[in-house]
Amino acid sequence: MEKIKEKIGAVLAVLIVAAIIFAVIAVISLFGGSVMKIFGFEYDSLWSVILLFVIAGIVGLPLDMFSMGLPAALVSLGRADVDLATVFYVILDTLLTAASMAIADYFMDSVSASDLSILVVSFLFALTSVKDFREKAEKRSKE
Repeated sequence: MEKIKEKIGAVLAVLIVAAIIFAVIAVISLFGGSVMKIFGFEYDSLWSVILLFVIAGIVGLPLDMFSMGLPAALVSLGRADVDLATVFYVILDTLLTAASMAIADYFMDSVSASDLSILVVSFLFALTSVKDFREKAEKRSKE
């Protein structure tokens, strides 16, 4: 009986975490979709918007690691100061996020995003992570 309670507890914990993660993704997707709609984004359903951002996030994960790692490595090697690396990070992250969103958009018939809408939301997403990047880059510059 104890093992059953433990398993039920574990399943409930996983379901709660999954629900929280889904809620966060949904909020981000709805925000991004709202901004993109101003610039010509069209979609069939809210689920399509969420799916676009989930797919773009999965496709873009390795690209995101690269966009944060390369400028930080330049700081570590002394090839760039933190300010220059931050500008490089924003440009690189914007372009790579836009690429992952364009790929997701290309394969989804239920959404249609203009290049401008993808660039704007990609730029906004890059700006949201500037503080985190700067902290990591400043830490690396001191090492």
